[in-house]
Amino acid sequence: IPYNTARNKSIEQKRYATLLVMSTNNNKMCSPKSSKASSISSNWFYFIAILPIPLLLILYSQLLRSTIAPPPSDHGTGSMFDIIATRYDFINRALALNLDMGWRHRLVAEVVGSNGELFTKSQEDVKLLDLATGTADVAILLGKAAAKYSSSSSATTINSAVLGLDPSQNMLNVGKTKVQESDLDNIVTLELGDARKLNALQDDTIDVATMSFGIRNVPEKEQALCEINRVLKKGRVDGSPQLAIMEFSEPGDDSGVMGSMARAFIRHVIPSMGALLSGAPREYMHLQKSIQEFPSPPEFVKLIEGVKCPIRSTDDGEVQIFGRFRVKEVVNLNFGSVQIYLATPYLNKYVTE
Repeated sequence: IPYNTARNKSIEQKRYATLLVMSTNNNKMCSPKSSKASSISSNWFYFIAILPIPLLLILYSQLLRSTIAPPPSDHGTGSMFDIIATRYDFINRALALNLDMGWRHRLVAEVVGSNGELFTKSQEDVKLLDLATGTADVAILLGKAAAKYSSSSSATTINSAVLGLDPSQNMLNVGKTKVQESDLDNIVTLELGDARKLNALQDDTIDVATMSFGIRNVPEKEQALCEINRVLKKGRVDGSPQLAIMEFSEPGDDSGVMGSMARAFIRHVIPSMGALLSGAPREYMHLQKSIQEFPSPPEFVKLIEGVKCPIRSTDDGEVQIFGRFRVKEVVNLNFGSVQIYLATPYLNKYVTE
């Protein structure tokens, strides 16, 4: 009996060991599949959880349109931006998914040159004008480029200056703080100003002019372009762009899936998110409306190149020479929802047939 008991006990131990090994092997074989299934389930959970968010934003944007009177086309004045100035940068970063500073860096690189040629090849002072400067993001980037490259110029002394103009005093106040924090007070100056009336600037005194997300808020675009043409120097030998305008547009129907998503984002997410974050729904309805009504890239190129700005007249008052622009390139960004228009001014003599 003791022998059988010991034998049975030994057999049970062997069976337990075998089952333990089989269980371990099964766990090893099933673990990756189980983990993968769990991961898929988790991904679906997150997708289903966030799915209502864009739908709610679309519904909210529709509610805004039905309950708030649409702003007029000339609503984008200085007083409008005075209302949202203190939260403007934060909302900009949120609505642009933090991509907007990358666009501004690209704008500055286009006019300054990849190696700062605007400064390094100049034999005289370089003057830059940033219109609709807002909180001075582009003016600061231009100032940093001037500080970096002016010291390495081939000329003995180059004094670069950046002038930022904007019709909103509150936006400028935010910008001035940022300029001081960047230690650029000796290069960047911010003043109240309107792109349509650059009366304080003399003819042919500005090397480069920039304008970011501001031209669509100017009702008289041709007048602003003519003022810019008047103050820009003419006849640069290198032919590099002297005017850079960055602006939104709605991607066309042929822009593909990502373009369609960008168009939906502009139409629904921008006004609803802007309203929620700023507490100023009418102002962000204007933002969406102004983008929707802005000319398509080909139409805006036609507008830029179509301006004829009177420069010189004969004694009898007949205009003989006009200032005009030649668009050298249009840089498309963000799936066709952002463009940088690069142009050069030139003089055109009036010829009668």
